[in-house]
Amino acid sequence: MADTLAPVQPDSTWRRFFTQENVVTIVVGFIVAVAVILPLVVLLVSSFLVLDDMGFDSEWGFDNYVTLFTDRIIPKAMLNSLYVSSGTCLVSTVLGVSLAWINARTNSPGRDSIEPYNLIPFFLSPFVGAIAWHNLASPKVGLLNVWYRDLFGLDGEQYLLNVDTLWGVIWVTGIFFTPLVYLFVVGSLRRMDPSLEDSARTTGAGLLRTTLTITLPLVTPAILSGAIIVFVTSAGEFGVPFKLAAPYGWETLTTQIFTKAVGDDANHYMGATMSMVLGIITVLLIWVQRAYIAPRSYTTVTGKGFRPNVLDLGRWKWVAFGFNILYILVAVILPILCLAVVSLHPVWTAEIVPSDMSMNNYVKTLFWWEEDSIRAATDGIINSFILAFSGASIAMVLALVVSYMIHRTRGFGAKLLDFLCVIPIGFPGIVLAMGVLVTYIKTPIYATLWILLLGYITRFFPYGQRNIASIMLAISEELDQSSRMAGATWFTTLRRITIPLLKPGIFAGWVLLFVIFLRELSISIILYSTGTETLSVGVYYLANFENEALTSALSMTQTVVLLICIFIFRRVAGKEALTA
Repeated sequence: MADTLAPVQPDSTWRRFFTQENVVTIVVGFIVAVAVILPLVVLLVSSFLVLDDMGFDSEWGFDNYVTLFTDRIIPKAMLNSLYVSSGTCLVSTVLGVSLAWINARTNSPGRDSIEPYNLIPFFLSPFVGAIAWHNLASPKVGLLNVWYRDLFGLDGEQYLLNVDTLWGVIWVTGIFFTPLVYLFVVGSLRRMDPSLEDSARTTGAGLLRTTLTITLPLVTPAILSGAIIVFVTSAGEFGVPFKLAAPYGWETLTTQIFTKAVGDDANHYMGATMSMVLGIITVLLIWVQRAYIAPRSYTTVTGKGFRPNVLDLGRWKWVAFGFNILYILVAVILPILCLAVVSLHPVWTAEIVPSDMSMNNYVKTLFWWEEDSIRAATDGIINSFILAFSGASIAMVLALVVSYMIHRTRGFGAKLLDFLCVIPIGFPGIVLAMGVLVTYIKTPIYATLWILLLGYITRFFPYGQRNIASIMLAISEELDQSSRMAGATWFTTLRRITIPLLKPGIFAGWVLLFVIFLRELSISIILYSTGTETLSVGVYYLANFENEALTSALSMTQTVVLLICIFIFRRVAGKEALTA
């Protein structure tokens, strides 16, 4: 009887477990978990380490947290960060909601043609925007202020605008983060059932009352979600307060983190402590957004077919058109034109002198690297393209596998992985960079491009994952299942079925990450070292050690490259990219 029983084949169980799909997904899942969780855990632990008076040994304690409230500068920096985040949130929300309503629900002229220009600030560097607005509206050398004095015959001490204050930081970050709110709100407005507004209009409500009492309340979850993302993002913004506030005595938490993280007297543990405070605040806000705001999805889409209702503004449509054009003027056209003009002068004196204009600054920043600051800028261009190309490629491979795990396997691991993909989005880049720094500072990858690559991918690969997931959810699983039933392996199915169907989303996500990596500053400024400067760090170097003309030349180079990438992204992803 025993002889008739089939022998147990333990190897077969292992073979069934160690399939291509399981091995790849386990390895990628482990990599993602370590990359996301380890830096944050080390950051938390490091915040309780206190350097001794000599700055060499450390001991456990709460002294770093006590310093947050007893230091001469840090408490003020925390309050300034709160002011900047709140003000930016208000400016971006007002502008973003207004622009979304104009483009989604009104008959404002040229809406389809104008909309792509509303999104350009989303791709550009806010740090470069701060440089441009400094040259436009600083009290002494701001071009607009010089024109104002010349027009009214005023002396050099009087000015109309001053962006070198916390209000200037709020203004610049507000207009550059407006597209974040716009992207959250415009989709909800376009999917709203127009009968809801028609019912209000038939009862005698006017356009303004209908908008304020029906339209905007129905998209409140989207508005609040966008506002929270702006608050979190602006709290972690480094470049704008570094350019417009810190040099004039207005420190923020991010500029203080940078001060503590780098330099000869760097105290990484104090930097970790400040990063934890900023991280906790942003995590709480993201948790509120996901737990309480996102689920509040009012029914704005019914089962009946409809077209989005276009409201006739009458003569006011030209006011709406002018408002949209004004935003594009102050957020896109004026800053870029200013950079171009300043970059063509040998030294910027706030006067346009056509006879002095030349391309010398571009030659110097791109090809002549005798000085350390300019060499850093030149190296930064090469390093940024290496990081952007390799980082975007690796991130999209991770994003593809992670998306497959989340939306095709659907187990406990899938839910955990989906949660891990949310964490990097919720943490400001400078906080995650501090975690990466304290984690890997004593490893061989420190002071190399590898640590920058790790920081970039950890922080931004969820953007690519979301891009792929949106397309994967629209593709029937039966295609994958049919291929597997026909005998194809998981890898063959992925290569011949899944990837070809996801190709538009993969390439669009790759271009998006390429753009983000080219302009990234908050992570780079913490993790770079001599020889690993990036393009944004190069701009920072020039802003610190050279004149405004050279700085504007490299800033303009970065902007032109980003604009080309934006054009490619829109061509590949289509006109509904990001706004659908």
